[in-house]
Amino acid sequence: MSIQLALPDSLWAATAVPGPATSPLTESLTTDAVIVGAGFSGLRTALELAKAGVSVCVVDAGDIGWGASGRNGGQVNPIGHETPATIAKRWSLPLQHEQVQRYVDFTISSANGLFDLVREHNIDCDAEQNGWIRAAHGKAVLPQFEKMFEGWQATGTPIRMLDPSQLEQMSGTSAYKVGWVADHGGSVQPLSYARGLARAALNAGAKIFTHSKVNSMERRGDSWRLHCATGDITANTVVLCTNGYTDQLFKGLRETVVPVVSIQGATQPLSQGQLDSILPQRHTFADTRRVIFYFRKTADNRLVFGSAGSNPNNPGAADKQRLITGLRTVFPQHPDLNIEYLWGGRIAVTRDHLPHINELAPGVVTGLGCNGRGVAMATAMGKQLATWVLQRDGAELGVPVSPLLPFPLHQFHRIGVRTTVWWSALRDQFEARQS
Repeated sequence: MSIQLALPDSLWAATAVPGPATSPLTESLTTDAVIVGAGFSGLRTALELAKAGVSVCVVDAGDIGWGASGRNGGQVNPIGHETPATIAKRWSLPLQHEQVQRYVDFTISSANGLFDLVREHNIDCDAEQNGWIRAAHGKAVLPQFEKMFEGWQATGTPIRMLDPSQLEQMSGTSAYKVGWVADHGGSVQPLSYARGLARAALNAGAKIFTHSKVNSMERRGDSWRLHCATGDITANTVVLCTNGYTDQLFKGLRETVVPVVSIQGATQPLSQGQLDSILPQRHTFADTRRVIFYFRKTADNRLVFGSAGSNPNNPGAADKQRLITGLRTVFPQHPDLNIEYLWGGRIAVTRDHLPHINELAPGVVTGLGCNGRGVAMATAMGKQLATWVLQRDGAELGVPVSPLLPFPLHQFHRIGVRTTVWWSALRDQFEARQS
């Protein structure tokens, strides 16, 4: 019997549009392609393959969007953590190399691509493309912050620097003095968006099976057979879209990402004064803290505030206090802001802070490692994976097909993450006070 994995008690679960009807796998099925993971990347892959006439099914251990896709902050932030020059250096390529330029295009088009997809399929997900603000939390990070801005602005990315008065007016806080805005960023209700992607994939001809954990997979001639508790699937192609929830289904893959916990809290509906002053133009916002603060307003006029946490499934008092402290730090003029909903999830972090596509075996491919930019990037990754399935060639992809890049001593990652978060938070506090 399949274990029923319930969605966390989040604002998104409370307010999302109903999802399409799905059920567990209870048969032996043969299909061209099978996708493990009913999140943004898996559902987008299924949608593109079904539109191309490929028979495809999606299986997930939980419900649609049960993992990070139904728990994230819903920020459609189109720029990652590395400059184009740094990416080129990592790949030992010149900045103008076509692979670097394809990756740049993949990144800066990810937000527009998502909103185009929402319009194309009429997805009801409170989509708003009002821009994303990124702000420096202290003077110590300004050299790298300015390098990021200059590097991405040089590619034609629609970003612009804000002076202190503009930053304060647009964000509603005086806690930051330097920031820029990417005008093509925005937000969605992430669980509604995942459910809308699922509905679009179903309408295109895909099949989706929920509460159907894949327990094992094996090679059978030229095909793969995936075994669930109550059924199995035979397919020529397997696409693994498990990201921060990657397990031991394929040996060695789990060791290529470290799952970092992100927590979020939703306040009570804001007062009219708070609505008018906090993000008055409804931008999204993220800062440069290592233990990041990020926030946005919702369709029902709450503030969703996020940071790093300790428990992805049942955030506790310490997690809630971190968010309260963050709210008081960023918005001291609004001491009545409190947390009404609290939830968490996992972010998949890679060693080089870049997304990866890996061809694991003949007919098996994975795309993972969005490093906290998963709404826009995972959606774009799905199209990349579909292209690989259709062409069996990664030469023209924005994300290069690369070997696995595991973390050394991955078995100790929980200790390492806890220590890193503690030390990083201390450094963030010191830098902010120095500024």
